[in-house]
Amino acid sequence: MAQKESTATWPASSGIPAQLFAALISSSDDAILVKTLDGTITTWNQGAVRVYGYTPDEVIGQPMTMLCPPDRTGEIADLLAKVKNGERIVHYETVRQRKDGTTFPASVSVSPVNDEYGTTIGAASIARDITAQSQIRAAAALATRNEEIELANRNLTSFTDHVIHDLRSPLRALTGYSGLLLAQCADALGEEGRGYAEQIAVASRKMSMLIEDLLILARATRATMHLHTVDLSAEIDDIAGQLQREEPGRDVRFIIQRPVQVRADPSLIRTVLRNLVQNAWKFTSRRDHALIEFGTTPAGDASVCCYVRDNGVGFDAVDMSTLFEPFQRLHSASEFPGTGIGLVSVREIVERHGGRAWAEGKIGEGAAFYFTLNAEIPQPAGAAGKAGPPGAAGLAARD
Repeated sequence: MAQKESTATWPASSGIPAQLFAALISSSDDAILVKTLDGTITTWNQGAVRVYGYTPDEVIGQPMTMLCPPDRTGEIADLLAKVKNGERIVHYETVRQRKDGTTFPASVSVSPVNDEYGTTIGAASIARDITAQSQIRAAAALATRNEEIELANRNLTSFTDHVIHDLRSPLRALTGYSGLLLAQCADALGEEGRGYAEQIAVASRKMSMLIEDLLILARATRATMHLHTVDLSAEIDDIAGQLQREEPGRDVRFIIQRPVQVRADPSLIRTVLRNLVQNAWKFTSRRDHALIEFGTTPAGDASVCCYVRDNGVGFDAVDMSTLFEPFQRLHSASEFPGTGIGLVSVREIVERHGGRAWAEGKIGEGAAFYFTLNAEIPQPAGAAGKAGPPGAAGLAARD
């Protein structure tokens, strides 16, 4: 059945024959309709059928509010009040609702409909779906916002680099002069003066460590990533060797699963491994027979889930939420040195690779830090659970 459209009540335009005017209305892609001053729909063109999805039979005689989402129904009365006062509304941007309940951005123009005596008897409105235009504007606004954020980040990066550079020079001076005082003027300083000079040297070293860690964190968050195949086992072995050369007196056993290959940025992922292994090394320093393990364990949401596990001092589960927060330390500097930045860098780098990082631990029984990445090749999984002697194939010990 052909859709019915009333044309007898279309308001004629001056100088245009009624039939021609009705044909123009009917052929428009815009939704054009007439309603009474109380908001009742009296005419409905084919453009309105396409825009809203209703046929003329479904809407003629119904209130205009049926075309508005619930939070916009009050607009109809406001627009009609302006029309009663002889006003015209041009390109008013709002939201309208289709028959299927979906909404769309619309540009609406409303004009009075007058009888032969000039009395306003209704209103004619044209509604146009401006979804495409809105998307273009939104994309342009987003691009502008991104440019502003990028500029702000560049300015912040430049400011940070300058501040760090300006801090390094006086810190080097403090470290150098305090060292000279202790080396050349120790007798003149006396015991109390030597203590002050030593505290200056310690504080300077701590500040230098903090600056270096902040630089690492800054690079972790903004450095361009170049993904390559990385053998994490080889990296762990190299880091373990460096630590053992620096402190040959430590009794630490490393168990390293081989091979573990992933797609990652080599420099950034080495920062992750170095932070985790150095933490394990540090927090096992009071253990006579320290054990540090690296391996993989099954994880349903990732290609590979790696862990660095130790039998050190561990941590309380209630402190879990603060582990990866900046400057949050679970131990005092006198117990274990550190800045509280290393695990923040770990989380940032892992998340930039599309993975996630978390930890498990228990006081006095050690800790395990996990992170997920994309695997380069299928990985043999090591046994999960508490740290202990190896029992699975594919593990190599380093004493």
